[in-house]
Amino acid sequence: MKTVPTMVGSGQSSMLAARWYGRKDIRVVEVPVPTDPPPGWLIARVDACGLCGTDIEEYLHGPLLTPVDQPFPLTGAIAPLTLGHELVGTVTEVVGDGVKLRPGTRVAIEGNLFCGECEWCKAGRHNICPFSGQLGQRTDGGLAQFVAAPEYCCIPYADELPVEQAALAEPLSVAVRAVRRGGIGLGSRVGVVGGGTIGLLTAQVARIAGADTVLLVEPHPGRRALASSFGAAVAVTPDEAEAAAGPATGGHGLDVVLDCAGARAATPLAIRLTRRGGRTVLVAIYPGDLTFDPLDFLGSEKELVASMSHSYTSDYPDAVRLLETGRVDVRPLITDRVALPDVVKAGFEALVAEPQNHLKVVVDPRQPDA
Repeated sequence: MKTVPTMVGSGQSSMLAARWYGRKDIRVVEVPVPTDPPPGWLIARVDACGLCGTDIEEYLHGPLLTPVDQPFPLTGAIAPLTLGHELVGTVTEVVGDGVKLRPGTRVAIEGNLFCGECEWCKAGRHNICPFSGQLGQRTDGGLAQFVAAPEYCCIPYADELPVEQAALAEPLSVAVRAVRRGGIGLGSRVGVVGGGTIGLLTAQVARIAGADTVLLVEPHPGRRALASSFGAAVAVTPDEAEAAAGPATGGHGLDVVLDCAGARAATPLAIRLTRRGGRTVLVAIYPGDLTFDPLDFLGSEKELVASMSHSYTSDYPDAVRLLETGRVDVRPLITDRVALPDVVKAGFEALVAEPQNHLKVVVDPRQPDA
C-alpha cells in the first residue's frame, strides 16, 4: 500500500483513511485531505482515535448509521465514509470562516452534529435532535490523518495529557451523562452492569459523584479485577449479582443501576437489581425488544430512563477536565495501540475474534507504516 508523508496542513494533498464500504468491508485507502470547511468548521490533524463498540457494530451489521441510499441531510455525506468518532487532533493552518481556535491548538473533538432549529436543540438537548449525527457515522470521522470538524465540538486540552488518553474523552463523556441521568450523588448505592470501557468508566465517575457503594456485574474475571481497582466495592458475575446486591449495600439495595453491557439479557437484570423506588439507566445500545414484568415494575414504582450519548456543552468538557486532572484513570483501559494501516486486522478483526482480550483500541494515524 502506498503511504503518504506526515507533514501537517495544506502542504499535504492526500492522506490515509479507514473507510466503510459495506458490511465487513472496511478499507484503508488514500483520499484527499479535507479542504475548504464550512463556516464555523476547522481542519485538524488527527493525533489519536479510539475504536468504539458502534464502529464494530457498523463493521459487522451495517449499514446501521452510515448513509447509503441518499446523502445525510446535515452533511451531504454518503458511503463510502471514514469511521471514527473518539478522536483528538491538532488544529492546522486550514480553518473555516469565523473559527477562533488557532493552528497548533490540541483539541478533543466531540463530534456530535445537530440541526440547531428543532425544539430539542433550542432547549439545549442537542444529543436527542431527531436530525442528529456524528463524525465517523454521518460524515467522515477520525480514522484518518486529517478531519474536518465544527469548532463548537473542539475542546482544547492540557499539553500534559497524552493524546491516547485524551482520545477517551468521548466514552468518558457518555459515562458522565449516564451518572447525571441516574441522579447519582452523595451516598448513592449504585450498580453497573457490564465491565467494558463504558461500564468501567461509569464506575469511576459514580464514585467521583459521591456514590457510597458501586457493585459491578461482569462475567470476565480480568475485568472484574480491574473494576475493583476503579472503585467498585464488589465485582460479581451475572449469576451472583442478585444475591450480592443486598449484602453489598448493608441490606439497602441499589438505588441506581446502569446498564452498560450492550446485551439483551443485561437490561432485565439491571431492572431486577434496582431497589423499589429506584432508577434503572439504559446506557448501552443493542437491537431488539426489551422484556420485563410490568406488574413488578409498576408495583415497585421503579423508573426506567435512557442516557443518550452526551452533551457537548457540559458532559464532554467535564470529561476532558476529569482526564486533565487525573481524577479518572483511563490508562488500564487502553489495551491496544495500532497504526492506521493495521486498523482492520489489529483493530476490527481482533475485537470481533477475541472481544474479551481487548478493551480500548487506540489508533495513531500519525504513523503511516505499521
